[in-house]
Amino acid sequence: MPLLKLPPEILIQIFDHVGSRYFRSDLSRLTVCKRWNQFAHIVCSRQLYITPRILRQMVLSPYVESSLHLMETLDLELEGFVMRRPETVLDSNSYSWNSAPGLWSLRRRVRELNDDLAHLASIMRQSQRLCTLRIKAIFGSDYFQVGSKYLFSSTIRSLLLSTSNLSVLELDLCSTHPEPQDHPHHGDDSHVCPMIATLLPTLRCLRLRMPVICSDALKPPQHCSDPLRLRVLLVSFVLPSTDPVYNEPVLTIRCGGPGRFVRLRQVVRGDMVRQSRVLAARMSAPKMVRILTHVLASGELGGVDVLTGKEIKLREGAEWDDDGEAVED
Repeated sequence: MPLLKLPPEILIQIFDHVGSRYFRSDLSRLTVCKRWNQFAHIVCSRQLYITPRILRQMVLSPYVESSLHLMETLDLELEGFVMRRPETVLDSNSYSWNSAPGLWSLRRRVRELNDDLAHLASIMRQSQRLCTLRIKAIFGSDYFQVGSKYLFSSTIRSLLLSTSNLSVLELDLCSTHPEPQDHPHHGDDSHVCPMIATLLPTLRCLRLRMPVICSDALKPPQHCSDPLRLRVLLVSFVLPSTDPVYNEPVLTIRCGGPGRFVRLRQVVRGDMVRQSRVLAARMSAPKMVRILTHVLASGELGGVDVLTGKEIKLREGAEWDDDGEAVED
């Protein structure tokens, strides 16, 4: 029997098995025929991988919004903007999406990106199927980068508030930036942690790496008294390095403070670890509760396994949830 004559329920399983990445890598694969496009489009819309360039195209297209109600997984991969040195000669063949010719252009691009993300948040509210949200906002690869702080706090809040049924939330944020004075949310409360906490009743997996964080992110809403379905909690206090010469890790600071760095031992033995223990006690079936706190001299990541109470270390370059080794006292 020809493939396209199979029953729809079997066809959609086949296309699901192929996956959206196959179609996103070459959009011509969506255009085999009308019936093929019908199923391929559904699968492609379920799992979205969005960069600033793709986001800009989506915002400008009148046809994209109607299909986004199908999305179940959203991956946002963002990168800071680079302001070119004055002596740089622009090669049109190597023009970078995140390149800005001057400070005014940089500010315009930052504002444009945040406006586009706010528009995306308004679309996300219409999707009742969205269950996985991953936001990775990293520093750019060029060291001469003045646009590393390119995400407004209000943008993160909008994205979080646009969801209600998440089972997976991953936030890997290099930094946030206050809104400019002419922004409608200038002066608003920039505290993101309580917004994360409101999502705890539905989450099964929570991964956080943020430049500013506090225990409020791990406090379920007061009205939530049922056991939590959360199984995996991973928090890292070690941010990506911004210094290509010394390669020194940047440390997380505590919300609400004067902006000074907090000693990692104080953080580990303080509010975050205590609250993670409280949270773990409310999980119906906890699988992993881990807080990564510092980089050892060997390059390994050090941290705490909250479920066992033991200090652990992970090999250099390991994933946060890789098997760790207990550290002997």
